[in-house]
Amino acid sequence: MIKNVLQNIGLNEKEIEVYLTNLNLGSQPASVIARRVKIPRNTTRFILDKLVEKGVIEKTKRANTQLYRPEEPRNLVNLLESQRVDMNAKIDTKIAQLSSVMAELESRFRPESTKPKVTFYEGDDGLKKVYEDTLKSQETIRSLASFEGMHGALPEYFKTYYKRRVANKIDIRSIHPDTPLARERTRHDAKEGRHSRLIPREKYDFNPEIQFYDNKIVITSWKEKLGILIESHEIYEAMGVLFELAWKEATSMDKRRRPIKARKR
Repeated sequence: MIKNVLQNIGLNEKEIEVYLTNLNLGSQPASVIARRVKIPRNTTRFILDKLVEKGVIEKTKRANTQLYRPEEPRNLVNLLESQRVDMNAKIDTKIAQLSSVMAELESRFRPESTKPKVTFYEGDDGLKKVYEDTLKSQETIRSLASFEGMHGALPEYFKTYYKRRVANKIDIRSIHPDTPLARERTRHDAKEGRHSRLIPREKYDFNPEIQFYDNKIVITSWKEKLGILIESHEIYEAMGVLFELAWKEATSMDKRRRPIKARKR
């Protein structure tokens, strides 16, 4: 029903698929939408730009990434009104048809302020962009991370990152699998503004990283070269509670923090 109505108001099959996907996902780069609709990225970008021209999608930019964000569904009525000169006899019928599915369209769309913003970054450059965002943090970063994953993926980048974070006066509380590299890196905790906890690798080994700061959650998959940035106060608060639980448990498991018992004579 909804696709038939959108087709009747002037959108072709691919435009409808791209538009509805963007409506569901919210603000995203063309690459993410392309993967979801299984249409080549350049073709998807062309379709998105056409939808921008028609006024149903807005093009924005964030951190050097071009994003496409759906306009309110009622803008489709404006699209029809702009055609009234050429379609006087049919326009009212089309508006009526659109009104009949408006509730469904609006149920898929919520204002940006009331739903999480999710941005995807790909490749080495994308991973660096994710980390560059942490250098703007207004609070202590909280993190679960594998030094092997971080340094294995971007060895040159981290040679300067820690110094720049300290220069920006941003501390971090971090939990890491207990490995030789983690032991070596955490020896520099004081000068790198880090408060670390090491947990048994044989029980709690992981490679991706999760960071929490400024109502943001960043998930970094080093092996898949993918960074996901989620902006949501509600999700941030919930994940923060889970981190504090993990931090408390990690503190009790960190062998470096256990007092050395005196030997019996």
